[in-house]
Parts: sequence; structure tokens; C-alpha cells
Amino acid sequence: SNLPGTVSQHVNWSTILISFTLLVASTMETNVASSIIGKMAVFICIVLFASPLAALKTVIKTKDASSIPLPFTLTCMLNCFLWSVYGVLEKNDFNIYFPNIMGLASSIAQFILIMLFRNAPKTVKKNELPL
Repeated sequence: SNLPGTVSQHVNWSTILISFTLLVASTMETNVASSIIGKMAVFICIVLFASPLAALKTVIKTKDASSIPLPFTLTCMLNCFLWSVYGVLEKNDFNIYFPNIMGLASSIAQFILIMLFRNAPKTVKKNELPL
């Protein structure tokens, strides 16, 4: 698996976050609960959008962007752009526009890396002839 951590760590953290969200939603006033849950969602959304940048150092060092998925990057860029516009113009809601502006910036950075390093030099393995 390419995910950091183990499956059990992912299950444990997911269980903790879901339990905390349900606890907050069921025990606090609606406006307080929605603010706390919204901030958690903003944080998780930013981590999700920026996760392909974890390979940034490797991409620059090897001059190979093949570890950054182009379809995900383009979809993320379009999605974040649309939600950013909607969040700013229609709702003026921080919980909508902020993570999406961060996601847009992250996907633009990923797209630039893909464009800069898309034609990475191919290495020829020993005992193989290039075709």
C-alpha cells in the first residue's frame, strides 16, 4: 500500500474522528457543533488536497512527476475552483472557500510539477536493450 501508516491506524483514527463528530453533534448547541465540525472538515479537506505534494521532494530530486496522478490533479483543480467561486460569491462561507482555495493552490502546484517533470528520463535496466 502507498498509504503511510497501517490499516489498523487508519481504522482507529477514522473511528476516533467519527465518534468525536457524533459526540459533538449530539451534545453541543447546533451553532457550536457545526463550527467545530466545520473546522475539522476544513483541516481534513486541506490534508486530502495536499497529500500528493508529500512526494514533492522526491519529484524534484528525481525530476520525475509520475507519482502525481494527472487525472486526480485536474479533477481537484476544477472541483476546487468551482467550490471556491461558489463559497466566495454565493455563500461567503469560510468552511467552503478556504479549504478549496488551499486545494486549488495545491493542485496548481501539482500541475506545475507534472508539466515541468512529465518527460522524466527513462533509465535502462542492466541487461536490457532500449527499444
